[in-house]
Amino acid sequence: MEIIVYVLVGVAFLLGNLLLHSKKMESKIKIVRKIVTHVVEYVEQIGNLKNLHGEQKKKLAMNLAKKTLSEMHIKISDNLLDTIIESIVFYLNLQKGVK
Repeated sequence: MEIIVYVLVGVAFLLGNLLLHSKKMESKIKIVRKIVTHVVEYVEQIGNLKNLHGEQKKKLAMNLAKKTLSEMHIKISDNLLDTIIESIVFYLNLQKGVK
């Protein structure tokens, strides 16, 4: 009986850790999306003032997002960051009615 209790406590501990890790990841993803959204909106404004287009704006957004996330000790791959930026640009364009 005592062994079963130890096993159940161990399983509960593992499940608790998984849930906690999952919640932390969910929170981190929300932070990344929020930061990248603000960066993309900023680049859109600056891009209009400095006459930047396409790849120039994307490069600026990548650099600013990487720097900001790095300052917050959040590591993210370039591929994932690129995907998030593209997703946010697509969503913002949908909101503006741009195709």
